[in-house]
Amino acid sequence: MDRRRLLQSLAGLGGPALMPSAVRAQRRRPRVAVIGAGVMGASIAYHLAAGGAEVVVLERVSPGSQATQGAFAMLIATHEDDRAFNDLYGMAVLDWRRLELELGGAVQVQWGGTATWVPPGPGAAELDAVTRRLQSWGAPVRPIDAQELADLVPGVVAGPYGAGVFSPDQGTLDPIQALDALVAAGRRRGVAYRYPCEVLALKRDGQQITGLRTGQGDVDADVVVLAAGAAVPALAGQVGVKTPINLVSGTLAHSKPFPRVLQRVLNGPLGSLKQDPDGRIVTGADYRPGASGTDTSRAYGEQLLATAVRMVPALAGVELESMSLGYVPIPADTHPIVGFCAAPSNLYVALTMSGVTMAPLMGRLAASEILDGVAVETLSAYRPARFA
Repeated sequence: MDRRRLLQSLAGLGGPALMPSAVRAQRRRPRVAVIGAGVMGASIAYHLAAGGAEVVVLERVSPGSQATQGAFAMLIATHEDDRAFNDLYGMAVLDWRRLELELGGAVQVQWGGTATWVPPGPGAAELDAVTRRLQSWGAPVRPIDAQELADLVPGVVAGPYGAGVFSPDQGTLDPIQALDALVAAGRRRGVAYRYPCEVLALKRDGQQITGLRTGQGDVDADVVVLAAGAAVPALAGQVGVKTPINLVSGTLAHSKPFPRVLQRVLNGPLGSLKQDPDGRIVTGADYRPGASGTDTSRAYGEQLLATAVRMVPALAGVELESMSLGYVPIPADTHPIVGFCAAPSNLYVALTMSGVTMAPLMGRLAASEILDGVAVETLSAYRPARFA
């Protein structure tokens, strides 16, 4: 599919925020303050600026210093919760392809798919059932046996094999590289980034937020976007908005650059494993439900890489470069919290698990809602008001 046809197809999903409408062009440029400079905040800022807004992004430390830098960053195309949520993930992955074209290759995505497998036992039956359910929804997944896994990932040592599934539409990227590309694209559109700049308070006048009080002075805004991940509940709570989350943590080992071995993401019994475009191996065993991994020691990192070599012996000789620790905010019901609040009515929340996966889609749809005053039906089930 060529670029024009892809963008036309995406227009049917809610309309790209990059093409200002005649109505939008006649209005005064809205001033939007985005709190949070992770990949979600940067995407929203970029799409808003491309639509004509005057945008400032405020970040307590530096871009990507919170959840983004610790993300495994698998681009997820399916979700087993319910059909509508599954469809949302499919749209999100498609938007990464749109963003790749839009930014002219500045974002580097590996589109090799994801191979997942489990050992014999109850987990195998559960994975088979999930795969069948996803297939019944039309999701692009297919079950694979041990031989098919070996064909997809030459040299993999699967261990005892119970069941597997291949998700060809999934991909992965280096989240910081992608964030840098979004920040640069936003700046070319006029986005101002201020950091380190801590937001101390939301300034409210009746049903409206008038601006922000920060460590560097006050910031006026017509609309405030909360895209600060784990910090959203406390900030939203200042004005009576509930955004309950569960916070999980995990650590990842990052290797020094290594010759190309992996073309796909692997999710096996020993953990998750991928190779970024720059050759670095990234692996970890955390971010499971209820996880609380915080070990960033060199010894643990070397242990993780040794486990990766057990899974893919061709990685022998890989060397640890760094460890990362990330805290992932997961909404209490696991579904995104996205949209304007009932009050204050100009406060927009963008909080979701799988933030890297969702960033381009949420950026595009949020910009449309903020700039054009439309309520995107795709997001109707995920509004903050459900927690009121």
